[in-house]
Amino acid sequence: MTDQKIIEHLRHNKYSMALKGLYDMLPAVHQYIKANSGSADDARDIFQDALVVLYKKVHSGDLTLTVPLKVYLLAVVKNCWLQELRLRKKIPIVVVTHDVAETTTEEEPGFIAATAAFNLLGEKCKQLLILFYFKKQSFRQIATALSFSNEKIAKNQKYRCLQKAKENYISISNNGTHE
Repeated sequence: MTDQKIIEHLRHNKYSMALKGLYDMLPAVHQYIKANSGSADDARDIFQDALVVLYKKVHSGDLTLTVPLKVYLLAVVKNCWLQELRLRKKIPIVVVTHDVAETTTEEEPGFIAATAAFNLLGEKCKQLLILFYFKKQSFRQIATALSFSNEKIAKNQKYRCLQKAKENYISISNNGTHE
């Protein structure tokens, strides 16, 4: 089922039709939540929360997709999961530095694309950027945590990760998908 068809079903209150297409995305949600300190129950709960966000966006007329619906929904899932982890006190709430991004809320332009670009990075890149920007760790601490041989390699890897994230962002912003 196409993204537009799913959205049309939601707009016209044909929920069972829309959910058939949306629930195809549940395995990806399970995989993400389980890989990030969650359970299968957490994945189902967070997926439901993301569906509510999607439903509200569709019915308020605020939904403008610049990426495929699956990418958008997974970005919403990831944001919901981060909020849940913050509530559980598993990760700190930190303001994003201006080196990473200027956007801080979903409503600001480019937030979804930036989130999707970050999520396309490999796990080691994600960990490195989180350790540096959110947890404010030094390159020496990062090198130790991620098994780099020294802090210079950690610093170089951070640069490469940021470059890859920027490339992903530009690709998503220009094409609506990552190539």
